[in-house]
Amino acid sequence: MELSAATLIFLSLISLPILATLLSRNSAPSPKRRRPPGPRNLPLIGSLLHFLKSHPHVALRDLAKKHGPVMFLRIGQIDTVVISSPAAAQEVLREKDVNFASRPSLVVSEIFGYGNLDIFFSPYGPYWRTLRKLCTVELLSGKMVRQLAPVRDDETLSLVRKIQVAGNGGEPVNLARLLLSCSNSIVAKASFGQACSSELQEQFLSAVDVAFKIGGGFSIGDLFPSLWFIDAFTGLRRRVRRAHRQMDTFLEKIIAQSEAQRGDSLVGVLLRIRDEGELEFPIDTTNIKAILLDMFAGGTETVSTAAEWVMSDLMRNPEVMAKAQAEVRRVFDNKCPQDHEGKMDELHYTKMVIKESMRLNPVAPLLLPHLCQETCDISGFEVIKGTRVMVNTWAMARSPEYWHDPEKFKPERFEDDMIDYKGSRFEYLPFGTGRRKCPGDTFGLNVLELIVARLLYYIDWSLPGGMRPDELNTDILVGATVKRKNQLHLVASPYKVVPVKS
Repeated sequence: MELSAATLIFLSLISLPILATLLSRNSAPSPKRRRPPGPRNLPLIGSLLHFLKSHPHVALRDLAKKHGPVMFLRIGQIDTVVISSPAAAQEVLREKDVNFASRPSLVVSEIFGYGNLDIFFSPYGPYWRTLRKLCTVELLSGKMVRQLAPVRDDETLSLVRKIQVAGNGGEPVNLARLLLSCSNSIVAKASFGQACSSELQEQFLSAVDVAFKIGGGFSIGDLFPSLWFIDAFTGLRRRVRRAHRQMDTFLEKIIAQSEAQRGDSLVGVLLRIRDEGELEFPIDTTNIKAILLDMFAGGTETVSTAAEWVMSDLMRNPEVMAKAQAEVRRVFDNKCPQDHEGKMDELHYTKMVIKESMRLNPVAPLLLPHLCQETCDISGFEVIKGTRVMVNTWAMARSPEYWHDPEKFKPERFEDDMIDYKGSRFEYLPFGTGRRKCPGDTFGLNVLELIVARLLYYIDWSLPGGMRPDELNTDILVGATVKRKNQLHLVASPYKVVPVKS
């Protein structure tokens, strides 16, 4: 049977990268090169077969047990080094932090981030340093986090009201859905303030939800750069661009409304800074849109997913639930709801519960990828310029080498307060560390801790249908975050009625 001209052209294009890969595999390596050990890499697909039966962070943990904590593998056509020990992580994220402070450009990040003008994926350099300073000094400073306390207060109380209404009659409530709605509302109101209409916020959040679902993983172009054109055939780029145009339209409207009504919201701060023009790299409206999208990417699904995992862990460990709930009710009882956040420092055990849940269930188990900017040594192995580097924080946080009985949910392991969220101990990095540490960790933790505390204070929780704690399903779904495959449904019985908002 004869092949059409178009088919022949397509097959020719496909064969070129395969041939190039085979030739590169057969070329003799440099005698000085001490590449890290790793699994055998097949032509074209590299080590991708190892990911067919396990989730990426689990597969990489299992491979590291065989090949070592500094491991080389080719994911598709991308040379990758995976770090799985605190010592090697310290080299990458602290001692040689500058060399690994950049990010690879991904299809989704480039489109959604307006050409990587956002904080998460902008290349390391003067522009990124300007953004980082903007975050730490203005957008996500301790002062701004405190200013946003009324938003957190209102929305977490609203969450509890919705749960109590939904659970009236004893029917299980979809806690996952309500948690996501709450975190979305907090970030939207913190970002846009009262200048943005609720209807426009809802439309924007709907567009964000679609965008995150489309962009929740790698594209073929990310793993096989020479086959970038396949993303055009599959329609991925078209769908991503359509979702981005939709979000861009809403951001334009929101910024236009905020121009007329400046306030203490994040967009108000950004507009002020734009107009002052005193930054080393002056920002314009496009930069503002890229930064705002990062606020949603880093502060919505991450917080709601973490809260859902905390509640799952508590339901699987009733004795821990009872102890945390008793602490919260002792501290919050007879206190005005507006005083709750000021009492959070007294919730020592509840904070340990959250730390332990984030150890077992980090929402970003591999963090975001780093890019080696200059060839260097890590733990005696050579990492070549241009290599992507991933840090498997999930593997380190569950390793018996660094944790006693690591699979057990035991908040007391954090009792001495020696392990914090700042990256002082490299076996525990839920927010990363170094220059590329999550800039919104303080804001996110404030939201997460208040949500958990109020869920424990106002509501008594039970599993539906007489389910036993050990029967609660904990299968995971890997996307933009690692979350529960089956959304958490629980029976909610009021312990205290939430005060009606005056």
